[in-house]
Amino acid sequence: MLIGVAVGSTGWCSPVELGRRLAAGDPVLLALRAPRVLMVAMLGASLALAGATMQTLLRNDLADPYVLGLSGGASLGAVASLAWLPGWPPGPAAALGAAGAAAAVRALTRGPYRPERVLLGGIAIGSVLASITGAILLLAPGDRLLRSATFWLFGGVGTPPPARLVIPALLLVSSLVWLARRAECLDRLLLGDDVAASLGVRVPALRRQATVVAVVLTAAAVSVGGLVGFVGLIAPHAARRLVGAAHRRFLPLAAVLGALLVTVADLLARTAFAPRELPVGLLTAAAGGPFFLALLRRRPAWA
Repeated sequence: MLIGVAVGSTGWCSPVELGRRLAAGDPVLLALRAPRVLMVAMLGASLALAGATMQTLLRNDLADPYVLGLSGGASLGAVASLAWLPGWPPGPAAALGAAGAAAAVRALTRGPYRPERVLLGGIAIGSVLASITGAILLLAPGDRLLRSATFWLFGGVGTPPPARLVIPALLLVSSLVWLARRAECLDRLLLGDDVAASLGVRVPALRRQATVVAVVLTAAAVSVGGLVGFVGLIAPHAARRLVGAAHRRFLPLAAVLGALLVTVADLLARTAFAPRELPVGLLTAAAGGPFFLALLRRRPAWA
């Protein structure tokens, strides 16, 4: 289905025609379309899983993968890489920046776990890092950095070499397996720390490990596709409405819906103003902003 959607930029083809082109080794489909579709699908699935995990850990239905200042850290890492290492792809530096921001937030909020402290710490760290990123963009000579950084910061994706997809794919699969095996513990965590502990959950260890999984998923997504916002907010809510909050069913569906969301957004980004291409993040933000405001108008599910 996902590859069929990607072919839409050159016209719709039926599943039979798609299968025939794949069997014939269509060079455009295999070399250009398939890697990009796989990348955006993994990007969406990773962000959706990270968002679902953060919403459970913080018991806040407005949480998303960038809540720990990850977007600020990723932006700083990517822009610094583009400014000082222009021959290198910005993805790995962005992933390191995101992980560093999460570590800084955790260090500043040590002590008894309080979700509101983590949220406020993430906002503060993200704001500081965003200001440093802006300073680099303003002080760097030339316009090339500004153009390339702006495209990346709004979730501009390209056609990656297949080798770049191996590590994000492994991280996505292993994270989904890890979360699925702890689905019952995550269900209990929604009842509150004291109740979860009385039911046999090692709450501090589970929180630490699940936070690491969410950070790794977000960093992997950022490394291949830039900053694509609101996917980790929209997809988990849609999945929760369809199958409920039980993590064993909820997490896989959230991953599938996240993959579909970003794939469709990428299709529209490539075709809406062809031959010019929009960053995918602009479209997800256009859909996610109103969704976020609608959530603010109702009482949080875990208030």
